[in-house]
Amino acid sequence: MKKSLLILALAAAVSAANAQTDEVAKDVAGLAKNSKAKVEVDSAKCWKFSGMLSLNVSHTGLKNWSAGGDQSIGFNTLANFNANYAKGNHSWQNAVVAQYATVKMYDLYDEFRKTDDKLQFSSKYGYAFSKKFYYSAIFDYKSQFASGYTYTKNDAGEEEEHLSSHWWSPLYLTYAVGIDCQPDEHLSFYLSPLCGKTTVVSNDDVLAYFGDKGAYGVDPGKHSRSEFGWYFKANALYSIGKNATFNSNLTLFQNYEDGHPFEEVDVDWNVIITLQLNKWLAFNITTELIYDEDIEITIDDETYNSKVQFKDVIGAGLTFKF
Repeated sequence: MKKSLLILALAAAVSAANAQTDEVAKDVAGLAKNSKAKVEVDSAKCWKFSGMLSLNVSHTGLKNWSAGGDQSIGFNTLANFNANYAKGNHSWQNAVVAQYATVKMYDLYDEFRKTDDKLQFSSKYGYAFSKKFYYSAIFDYKSQFASGYTYTKNDAGEEEEHLSSHWWSPLYLTYAVGIDCQPDEHLSFYLSPLCGKTTVVSNDDVLAYFGDKGAYGVDPGKHSRSEFGWYFKANALYSIGKNATFNSNLTLFQNYEDGHPFEEVDVDWNVIITLQLNKWLAFNITTELIYDEDIEITIDDETYNSKVQFKDVIGAGLTFKF
């Protein structure tokens, strides 16, 4: 009898121990699962994604219109995507801007001709050494999608087209190390005393069109030009009320070989303003101002290298934001 009781007691103890072990194993597995989920959530929170894609269409139709004018149809696309990472002392900001517009003037020419073309990628890594200041490195890529043409008239009055730009013609590459100041999430000011800038014109036909003048600052007979100097970049991104956003990007560059630190400064200033009319429709204004004395501009057979270039595109159409 005593032996039977002892055996029953041992069996009950073993069963209880096994049950307790199972419960502990379940708790450990649950903690591991929750820990993994927390790590994944925390990692996802480090990234912030945003963007906007817009398509605008315009059309002008005329028939027996006494006041005059030209019939036309045009398309304009604009895309702006951002992917920013921030964790601890590390930050990494990436942006892509793509623009393309084309128009067809029925009374003047039959084909579509582009009026806007831009592809730009910017990446900036920073390591914080104080609350608002970072050691930072920047890489910037700027080119275009399609061929661009300049139109002139020959002695017979006939129109001639000349290839004046192409994919990677021009291509601008900028790489710099410096100090970045971020007063808040809307503003960023970057200054670099060590900046390299490379201009590439890879298409021989584009080089041939510019001839002895050189294309986009690249010397005749060459496909690229490298410069070294100081660089400044300022970014601003603000929400204006509930339905409008303002995005400004200003860059300054000066080649040390040009002498005085503030002579012949290259300027590139981009602005994108978006007014969301409803869930799907928006009004967009994009502008770009360029000043670069290395780029020669011909106006009425006169050549200039100190003219301000300005472009604006205004449109309303389908817009998707996230």
